[in-house]
Amino acid sequence: MLEVVVSPITGFCFGVKRAMRLIDEGLGDGGRTIYSIGDVIHNKQAVEELRSRGVIPVASMDELSDGDTLIIRAHGVMPEIIEQARNRGIKLIDTTCPFVEKSQKHVREMSKEGRKVIIIGDSTHPEVRAISGQAGSEPIIMSSLEEAESVRGIEQAGVVIQTTFSREWAMRIVGELERHIADLTVHDTICQATVMRREATLDLSHSVDMVLVVGGKGSSNTKRLFQMCLDEGMTARFIETADDIDPAWFEDGDRVGVTTGTSTPGWVIEEVLARLREISDC
Repeated sequence: MLEVVVSPITGFCFGVKRAMRLIDEGLGDGGRTIYSIGDVIHNKQAVEELRSRGVIPVASMDELSDGDTLIIRAHGVMPEIIEQARNRGIKLIDTTCPFVEKSQKHVREMSKEGRKVIIIGDSTHPEVRAISGQAGSEPIIMSSLEEAESVRGIEQAGVVIQTTFSREWAMRIVGELERHIADLTVHDTICQATVMRREATLDLSHSVDMVLVVGGKGSSNTKRLFQMCLDEGMTARFIETADDIDPAWFEDGDRVGVTTGTSTPGWVIEEVLARLREISDC
């Protein structure tokens, strides 16, 4: 028999809940089709459920017709996409997370002040790309100490941080930047809700035999949760759905912890818990 312990912080974060509410309002009573540039959130199951209701991800603005409706996803988009949409009469449903909007605002202000903009985060992540578009000139994007060590010849700079980035690593990078840039403004734009989720997962991991981290394989914050468990020396499995669970992972009497990324739907979590109950009863 298994004992299952669920983290006190699971499921959609505030930003994703807000995005889903705005999308629901945009869909109305059904029968409408609305579009997003890329996936609205980084969870395949949620994206497919939205697709079934009329939310269609597209690769570029070229796939939209004038007058269509476009979702600005929770990660934000480049400013030129918004400009194109307005010029073509495309209606916008802006679901940009307020914490991401805060980063964008800081970048615009620092750029006006003449500061070189530095973004700590994953250069391939859509949030970071959207934030970089607010800088005016080309920003510096970095995610390692080595990149910070190579910064030279900058007198004034300003820093923002990807909302789901590790605070520990971000502060190390900031410390290195402070050695090379005399006038450095730092905005800690890491989402506190994400920090609290990581702390709850860390507490959970120390009281169980295994942690199941549930979320999309493309979700940055879910991957960080999983890696954090591994870094702590814990046994952890990264799964997307209940179908990924292998009963051979468990022994009778195991204490199993369950945590999730910020874009994991509640119904996926319920299916995982139901599957664990089935295994426990066998």
